[in-house]
Amino acid sequence: MWARSSLLRLALGLSALACGHKAHKPEADPAKVAALAAKFVENTPVPVAVPECKPEELGAPVEVTSRTLHELAGQKPGAAPEEAEWINPHDLDSPAARTFVETADSTQKREAAAELLAAPAWMVYRIDLVNAPMAIGVKELKTGTIGMRLIRYNNHAQPVCVTVFNFQNTQEKTDWAISITNKAYVDAAVSKELRDDLTAQMIKLLPRGVPAPAKPL
Repeated sequence: MWARSSLLRLALGLSALACGHKAHKPEADPAKVAALAAKFVENTPVPVAVPECKPEELGAPVEVTSRTLHELAGQKPGAAPEEAEWINPHDLDSPAARTFVETADSTQKREAAAELLAAPAWMVYRIDLVNAPMAIGVKELKTGTIGMRLIRYNNHAQPVCVTVFNFQNTQEKTDWAISITNKAYVDAAVSKELRDDLTAQMIKLLPRGVPAPAKPL
């Protein structure tokens, strides 16, 4: 009886340990991500250089803004309006990309690196034009317009296809901003409202496909 009771306690203990044990996630060298991201930055095609993306290609296991791509490469984003954080919203970044950029935990960074390197394709959201004067504090009373490219790459940083996409401030928000801008400058609060509106329109209207699952290492 004592032996059976001991074996039962041992079995229960092993079961508890097994339930509490988390599967070890794959890890990879973060330097390899930085090197790959640098290649993406360098290989930016003009629209006519590669085919236009098909609807099913407008998504990828890894999706990043061009600002985040620079951060993945260990490069400091530029000061131009096209590189500003408000027009490169984190909402468009894959979680692994944000983790890689933001975490101070070396294990999490290596796990994110493994996920990024395992992806068979990347989608980069590159802002080419910020023609939105009031949104950046310039008094030119017109509707803000953003021009961008959606560039799909394979996992060797070679562009596969590209789609040009443009969007604007809503007419309601534009009319409101113009109606109250009666000074020699655009009030900072008005500029922020217009920036927030452009960001919201971007997230709402951006054509996005269904990402394919990443291949395990």
